[in-house]
Amino acid sequence: MQNAVPQLPPEPTPVSAAPSVQPRQTGRRVLVNTGALTSASLWRIVMSFVLQMMIARRLGVDGLGHYTVAMAYLNVSQVISELGLPTLLVRDLAQNPSHRRSYFRILLGTQIVTGLLTWAGLVGLTLVLPYPPVTAMSLWLVGASLPLFAVTSVSETLFQAGERMELVMGVEVFINTLILALSIGMLWMGGDEVTLIGVVVVTQAVSALTCLVLLARSQLLAAPQDTVPVSLPRLVRQTIPFFGLAMSDVLLQRLDILLLSFVAGPTITGIYSAAYNVVRVLMKLVQSFWRALYPTLSRLHRQSQSHYDRLAALSLRFGLVLLLPAAALSMAVASELLRLLFGGSYAESAEVYRILIWAAPLFLMEIYAVTLLMIEHHLRPSLWISALHIAGIVALLPPLTNVFGADGTAWAVVLGGALGALLSLWLLYTLHVPLRVKRFWGMALATVVAGLLAYLLPLPWLATLVLGGSVYLTLCWATGVLSTADIQTLRRILLNSRVN
Repeated sequence: MQNAVPQLPPEPTPVSAAPSVQPRQTGRRVLVNTGALTSASLWRIVMSFVLQMMIARRLGVDGLGHYTVAMAYLNVSQVISELGLPTLLVRDLAQNPSHRRSYFRILLGTQIVTGLLTWAGLVGLTLVLPYPPVTAMSLWLVGASLPLFAVTSVSETLFQAGERMELVMGVEVFINTLILALSIGMLWMGGDEVTLIGVVVVTQAVSALTCLVLLARSQLLAAPQDTVPVSLPRLVRQTIPFFGLAMSDVLLQRLDILLLSFVAGPTITGIYSAAYNVVRVLMKLVQSFWRALYPTLSRLHRQSQSHYDRLAALSLRFGLVLLLPAAALSMAVASELLRLLFGGSYAESAEVYRILIWAAPLFLMEIYAVTLLMIEHHLRPSLWISALHIAGIVALLPPLTNVFGADGTAWAVVLGGALGALLSLWLLYTLHVPLRVKRFWGMALATVVAGLLAYLLPLPWLATLVLGGSVYLTLCWATGVLSTADIQTLRRILLNSRVN
C-alpha cells in the first residue's frame, strides 16, 4: 500500500438488491460494531479483572487458583454446548437476514439440549477424577448455568448477524457489572470460591431474560422472513469445522489453566494466573476486534474485493502498531505493575508476565489468518493453525512447568503461539490470501528502541511508559510507519463502502 491515498474504485453493484432496502454505510456500522464489541469486551475484562484482584487479595494465591480453574471449565463447557453454531450462523445469516426466524427455534432447542448433556458430562467428570471438593462442587454449578447460557448465546448470535453489536454490549455491560457487584457482596460476607460460582448461575438467568426482551424489541425476527427448511443433521455436518475452530479458540486461552490443574498445584496456578489475567486483557480485545469485523469483512469479500483487502490489511497493521509497544513497554515495568495490582506476594508473577506478554502479538497474527481463511472458506487450513498451536502447548507445558514452574508454563504458551503464527504466515502465502504489513521492520525497530530505553533508564514506572511511548510514536512517524495518508485511506474505505 502506497503512502498516497489511493483512488477507490466505483461503488460495486449490489448483489440481489431489493428496491425497498436502503443502503447502509459500512463505515458507520464498522465503527459501531467494533466500538460496541470492543467496549463490551473491555468492560467484561475490567470487571473480571477487578474481581480477580479482589479474590487474590481476600482468598490468597490458592483461592485465585481454584477460581481460575473453575472459570476455565465454564468457558470450555460453554463452547461445547454451542457446537460451533454461532460462528456458522453469524456468517450465513449476515448474508441471508430473511432466514433468521427459521433458524431461531432449532438453534435454541439444540443448544439447550447440548447444554444439559455437557452438564451431565461435568458431573460424570467429578465422579471419575479425584478432584478436591471445592473443584467438584464448582463444576456442578458451572453445568447448571449452561441451559441458561443457551438463551443468551442464541440471542447474541442474532444480534451479531444483524450487526447490532450495541445490543451485545448492553447485555455484557449490565451482566458483568451485576456479577462484580454480587461477588463483592459475597466476598464481604465471607463467601468462598463456590459461592462466587453460584453468583455466575444467578446472573446467567438474568442474562437470558434480558436477551429475550432485547430480541423482541430489536425486530430482528420481524417480517419479511422466508420459511426455509432446516435439516439438523446437515446443519451439524456444516458446523463441525466451526465447532473445531471454536474449541480451538477457547482451548488456546484456557488449555494452560486446565493443564495446570493436573500438573501443578493451586499455588503455581495462582502465580501464573495473576500474570495471565493481565495479558488476557490484550488477547480478548484482539479477539473482540476481529469478531466485530468478521460479518462486515464477509460481506465485503462478496461485494468488493478491493475494500475487503484494504480493510483487512489496515486492521492488521494498526493492531500491530498498538500491540508491539504495549508488550515492550509493559514488560519493562512488569514488577511495578504486578505489585500494584496484586500486592507484594505476587512479585513472582512479574517474570511470568515478561515472558507471557509476547503471546499477544503472536495471537494477533494467528487470529488475523484464521478470520480471513474462514471468510474465504479455507476452514480446514484454519483448523490446522489452531491444532498446531494447541499441540505445541500440550507437548511443552508439562515438562517445562515441571522444570521451571510458572515461568516454564509461560514459555510453553509463547512457543505454542509462535508455532501457530509461523504456520499462519505459511498458509496465507500458499493459499494466496493477502498479507501486507507496510513498513513492518520500521515498526519492529521502533518497538526495540522504545523497549530498551524503558528497560534501561532508571525512571519511575509512569515516566518510563510516557518516555517509551513518545519515542515509539516519534520513530514510527519518522520512518513512515504512521502517516496522515494511512488514516485518510482507512476513512475513505469505510465511508465509501456501502452494502445492502
